Amino acid sequence: MCKGITGLMMFCALLAGCQQREQRQALAETRLQLGLALMARHSLSAAALNLDEAERLSPDDYRIQLAQARYQQLRGNSRLAGMRYRKLLKIAAGNGYVLNNYGAFLCGLGQYEAAQQQFSAALQSPQPGARADSYDNAGYCYLKARQIALARQAFAKAVKADRSKGSLMLAEASQRFSQGDVEQSRLLLDIYQRQAPATAESLWLQIRFAASAGRSRDVQRYAAQLAQGFPQSSQYQQFLANEY
Repeated sequence: MCKGITGLMMFCALLAGCQQREQRQALAETRLQLGLALMARHSLSAAALNLDEAERLSPDDYRIQLAQARYQQLRGNSRLAGMRYRKLLKIAAGNGYVLNNYGAFLCGLGQYEAAQQQFSAALQSPQPGARADSYDNAGYCYLKARQIALARQAFAKAVKADRSKGSLMLAEASQRFSQGDVEQSRLLLDIYQRQAPATAESLWLQIRFAASAGRSRDVQRYAAQLAQGFPQSSQYQQFLANEY
């Protein structure tokens, strides 16, 4: 009888321990998501409090460490961000998300060769989407290093691995055009056109390029394609309203 009672007590203690761990993990997840949301709104002080609490609750969760690294990047503290990434490489070796983020961090510091090594390593990771992200990140890093031929190759592989990368590339081209970075925007649009079919957005960007350069015949040529292929699009309505 006593043995039965002892065994039941041990089982209850084990169950209670499991429940506590689950509760801590759930709290850590809540704090992590809140911290990320605050980071997105650039409420960095509040984000730090939540990320620190998440780390206290679940110190070995690589996602929390990654969020901490990203936080330090937003703060402009490259030294602490680098320390976080090096810790991540120990607790999540071979993780594609970690390798891609670390590579992007190194690229931002101008350490292009080291960055490309991280992207190459991420190609071998099992995480969903890591392969396409690796090619995409490599492309932008090559672009930053002015290695245009290699950038084209990497972007082509990214779109081949994940068609949605083409849409993201086009959105980046539009954003850079609006920011006045015409050269980079033109390059991204050219790469997009070689990898993906024309869309209302890509034709609209062509119209904007042509209009900014005073090429009225090209404006009309791309507008005709836009009218034929996407007559109901918001871009065509903008063209009709001369909003370019």
